Amino acid sequence: MIYIVVFLTFLLVWTLSSAVLIIFFHKDKPIHKLKYFDEEIDLNDKYKDDKKDRISLLKALSTLVPELRFHKKKDKKLEIELMKADLPITVAELLVIKILSSSAFAFLAFAVFGNNIMVILVFAIIWNVPRFIIRKRKKDRIKIFDSQLNEGITIIANSLKAGYSFLQAVAVVAEETSDPFSKEFKKLLKEMSLGISEEDALRNLLSRMESEDLRLVINAILIQKDIGGNLSEILDNISETIRERQKIKNELKTLTAQGKLSGGILILMPVFLGIVIYLFNREYVMLLFTTTIGLGMVIGAVVSELFGLLLIKKIIHIDI
Repeated sequence: MIYIVVFLTFLLVWTLSSAVLIIFFHKDKPIHKLKYFDEEIDLNDKYKDDKKDRISLLKALSTLVPELRFHKKKDKKLEIELMKADLPITVAELLVIKILSSSAFAFLAFAVFGNNIMVILVFAIIWNVPRFIIRKRKKDRIKIFDSQLNEGITIIANSLKAGYSFLQAVAVVAEETSDPFSKEFKKLLKEMSLGISEEDALRNLLSRMESEDLRLVINAILIQKDIGGNLSEILDNISETIRERQKIKNELKTLTAQGKLSGGILILMPVFLGIVIYLFNREYVMLLFTTTIGLGMVIGAVVSELFGLLLIKKIIHIDI
């Protein structure tokens, strides 16, 4: 029995790994579909690529996922989060990844521990891992974007001073910067080139990148468009403001690093100790979950942990 479980675990992990590799190395991202609207694209290459009709393993598995109408609103929200995180997968493909990875690690936990509680715990943890990955990736992209924003604004302002139009200045900054700033401004340039109004294109950019500094820049551009003025001078002033804000943010990050570390230790230490004790003395730990007093102590500990975490978060959170 143990060999069958190990073989199934290996098969599921191998399937998941193959699917992830295929989706990241062979799947075209949505922005690449806009390249067919460029004048210099060779139409023969387009039709040749269409004839290939490549279907990845992950995409094939995602077609087996039933479309649930009552989850449509939730799926739409998750699709937007995937777009913000710049992950080239659909909601159905993400569900397939979650099912395969959670099942694989659950089988592995059963093979190692042979305990149903541990299997359920591992399955629940792995099932929620993609949510944290998406959130972390989105946060990292915004952080990198903010670090590039000041340079991008300077390039746009200098291009306007040289006599370029705003559309030409966007094209210059899209070519001179790196990802994710370059990628987002290429999307902005494509949208404006395809006939979307400047205001709507800028608002779409803001919806993809939830950056307060970018919101300040876009609001200034839209206000200048309505009332007029020297846009290059306005962008220079905003660039200086953003530079000072980023300087203050970095100082606050340094001062609050100790509090964040304390909060992380506060949450992880009891969980780590509980797992270690469970591995060495299972009967000792199970008293917390099989007796009334034990359950009360667990509930009290969880409430205390959450209360302490909220206090630490409140202390180190500073609005600027």
